[in-house]
Amino acid sequence: MHFEDSVLIDQPVEKVFDYIANPQNIPKWSDPPIEVRDVQQSMPGQLKGGDKFTVVARFLGRRFDTPSEVTAYEPNRRLSLALLHGLILPMVTYILEEVPGGARLTQSVEAELGGFFRLVRPLLEGAGKRQARNDLQTLKNILEA
Repeated sequence: MHFEDSVLIDQPVEKVFDYIANPQNIPKWSDPPIEVRDVQQSMPGQLKGGDKFTVVARFLGRRFDTPSEVTAYEPNRRLSLALLHGLILPMVTYILEEVPGGARLTQSVEAELGGFFRLVRPLLEGAGKRQARNDLQTLKNILEA
């Protein structure tokens, strides 16, 4: 499963990147995460490739604790996160580009679907696209406030 979306944010690339690269901010702008815990960083306050954390989310009325890992980190340019355990295993990549007046943030999601979720792929893909658009709009609203 693959989908992507972009948003223009009226803020410098550095500010946008710093915000999305802080795992504690994920529940503030992304749904369904409700908490991030067990952050293991090689350098406190700065993500690097191989850093890990757990995303706690509510989905379909259940709580899921999902170990996650930073798989790519290029300051002010690219951040990729992989969820390491679960029925849906997305790789989420954020790419930032400087544009006149701010930054363009593109979110790309690649996901492996297991079990029952393979059967409902079209529904999940549509819901994922809507959620990505909503998350990016929420992020834009937070950073431009």
